[in-house]
Amino acid sequence: MTAVIERPVVVLACLWLAVIAAPLGAQDSEADKARLAARLEAVRAEIESIRQRLDQALGERDVALDALAQSEREVSDAERSRRQTLEQIERTQRDIERLDGDISELESLIGESALTLANQLALAYRRGSQSRLKLLLNQDDPRQINRHLAYHGYLSRQRLELIGSMRSNLAVLTESRSELERRQIDLSALAEQQKENLARLESARAERETALLAVEQRVQTRQQQLAELEQDERELASLLDQLAASLADIPPEADVPSMADLRGRLPHPLAGQPVHRFGEQRAGELVWNGWLIPASVGTDVKAVAHGRVAYADWLRGYGLILIIDHGDGFMSLYAHNEALLRDVGDWVSPGEVIASAGNSGGVSESGLYFELRRNGEPINPAAWLDPD
Repeated sequence: MTAVIERPVVVLACLWLAVIAAPLGAQDSEADKARLAARLEAVRAEIESIRQRLDQALGERDVALDALAQSEREVSDAERSRRQTLEQIERTQRDIERLDGDISELESLIGESALTLANQLALAYRRGSQSRLKLLLNQDDPRQINRHLAYHGYLSRQRLELIGSMRSNLAVLTESRSELERRQIDLSALAEQQKENLARLESARAERETALLAVEQRVQTRQQQLAELEQDERELASLLDQLAASLADIPPEADVPSMADLRGRLPHPLAGQPVHRFGEQRAGELVWNGWLIPASVGTDVKAVAHGRVAYADWLRGYGLILIIDHGDGFMSLYAHNEALLRDVGDWVSPGEVIASAGNSGGVSESGLYFELRRNGEPINPAAWLDPD
């Protein structure tokens, strides 16, 4: 297992290091951008090839678990699509509300302008609609002539300004109504897409239940279960060692506090009290290396600190797991999720939603398995998370 997972991680890390180490001027050239895009595509293809070999290796060892992994990945993809579409619906609804407000305001402005213009025209009609020439010929007092001409000019300019403002507002109103119509069409399309997402999610969950039943029907002795737990832990440790070695020299995206300075102040990944805590006996000589926190399926799981997603996929014994590298040897692990909402290479911030809790990996109760590690060694979350 170690040899299999080593290659994609190293390839990805080498790509990141190459991008960071390249001179800034060189990165700006079109040729370098094209080469970078080609390398990225090659890395994606390589990682996909390795992932397929991992799936094949899992299938050869345990057909039931392989089927469970595939069905839980499908659930994750469907749930992620559902959430993304929901966010688009919410943004579209906000756009529609804004456009409704803009249209109401424009209609009010146009109405006020029309009323003012009507009053001015009525006044001009009552005064006989005298032209500037008549005003000059009918007045003897030069001062009175100047006053009448100034007033006449003021009313004329104001009418022109009102007409110009109305034309401008009418043009904006027409465009706003067209945009509103487009956004309403978008909203209808998104609603249909969400129906498809929900149907896909329901189907994926049904397939997952079938796969889970096959896993649960396996007859295993206590010794076999313990051996599997030990192997799962070794494979996770091997993966973490490879990640740590590959990502050690990659600088953070921004100037953020070191995890070492945040002891006792990290936010919790989700609310709730652990049913199993760090250091408690698990099975045989194995102990819990983190916290198992119960939660309803779909509960938001949040990052505890700034970092880069180093791993996001299904892992035997942990289900859908997301691992974040925080630098300085620190990593956080979030396992048994129903859906993974961030991809390898993504930067995340404290409190950002990165997954939704579940019971992937064959566990009986839904929740989150959470670990903190430093230089590959598990550390007690109680000493690092905010006690409040």
